Amino acid sequence: MSTYLRRHWPLAVAAWSDLDAYHARPNENPIQPPWKRTNSSRTVQLVSNQLVIADALETPFQVGGVSYEMMPFTRNYGCEYDLHIDGNIVQQQFWAMAISPSWAKVGFSDLINLPMVAIWRDVASTTQNIRIIIYRSLAQIDTLAQSSSVGGLINNQWYRLKMLVERDRLIRVYVNDTFLFAYWLPQQYKSGPLARGINMLNQTTNPAYVKNFVLYDRQSDFPTMVEADWATVKSDEFDRPDGAVGNGWVQVGADAGIVGGKWGSTGTANGSRALLTNTGATDGVQRVVGKFGSAPNSTADSSLLLRVSSDGTTGLAANFYNGRIYLARFTGGLANPTMVDYQSDAANLNGTETVAFACDAQHAWIEVNGATAVMADLNNQVPVADSWAGARVERTSGTNSPSWDRLSVFRRAAA
Repeated sequence: MSTYLRRHWPLAVAAWSDLDAYHARPNENPIQPPWKRTNSSRTVQLVSNQLVIADALETPFQVGGVSYEMMPFTRNYGCEYDLHIDGNIVQQQFWAMAISPSWAKVGFSDLINLPMVAIWRDVASTTQNIRIIIYRSLAQIDTLAQSSSVGGLINNQWYRLKMLVERDRLIRVYVNDTFLFAYWLPQQYKSGPLARGINMLNQTTNPAYVKNFVLYDRQSDFPTMVEADWATVKSDEFDRPDGAVGNGWVQVGADAGIVGGKWGSTGTANGSRALLTNTGATDGVQRVVGKFGSAPNSTADSSLLLRVSSDGTTGLAANFYNGRIYLARFTGGLANPTMVDYQSDAANLNGTETVAFACDAQHAWIEVNGATAVMADLNNQVPVADSWAGARVERTSGTNSPSWDRLSVFRRAAA
């Protein structure tokens, strides 16, 4: 049996553990509750208090696994365990942890069209990566995202695998407590009540071993900040005559200014332009709020900017372009930035929205009309002390990105 560790009613958090010394019990074949096979004839046993899942060759034509009975109550939760997997390099290999209903949910039968965190190795490869995959059918697996190469994960050795889920959508994956990968699930794949269970799938050519399993609700490490937490640094509605923006802003690049009560690109020259102010915040906590002057398009993108260096060469960007929102970091300067995306999501924006971009030292998030649209873990890749913030527009192939009708920049309010 497993142990229900606790529940804190005001926060409705709970935790369960199993496959450890505290829950030592006789070997089981087949495995017994709180574990159960789902849609699989695969041999799953308890041996020496370890979950042992037979290799994929035993049932090559089934999509199923072994499911844990309990499911977290809240939208912020985690799962971690010690994992030992191995396999040949002649065939494709992977281990998957599906976010799914548990076997205890009436009507649950398989893992089709459910998101899985996979430890993956391609044919003839000696390195692995972490992926988010979807089984469309027995014959089709789609990869939604993948990490760079990681060694030693399918290599006949033990390691600690941890997954943290934020707001049912942001997945972060750690190996031995080292952050390796994150992905913002599309809306159709988000978890939720009765769909926060863990289902393990072994698609390697060797048995897989699991021990020291913990599943738990958790408090978010992303901050919850309300309007009273922010102090205004600068706010501008650009309601003055056409021309240079002035008003204490620092503009990066030419061919931009106020036109019709909005700040945006002017003239016919292609290029990127930015508008910045110094928040003075060196703690990494900044926010910028903007209202579009027109709808985003599929040719040129507009951005909100945070944590920009004093020389404008690096920072964070919330980019609005071609039916998507991108949370990114940039290098190379704002006149010609190179964007590297943390996360993105589809967004149907018509230009009437108010959008916000905020960060603390380690996290960033984008809001549309007050609702969180994308979140990311910054993974210490953008300097915390860089204090400039603002917005960006561009002109590409003769098309202007949306102008900004209003901009407000904030830092953390004094305690």
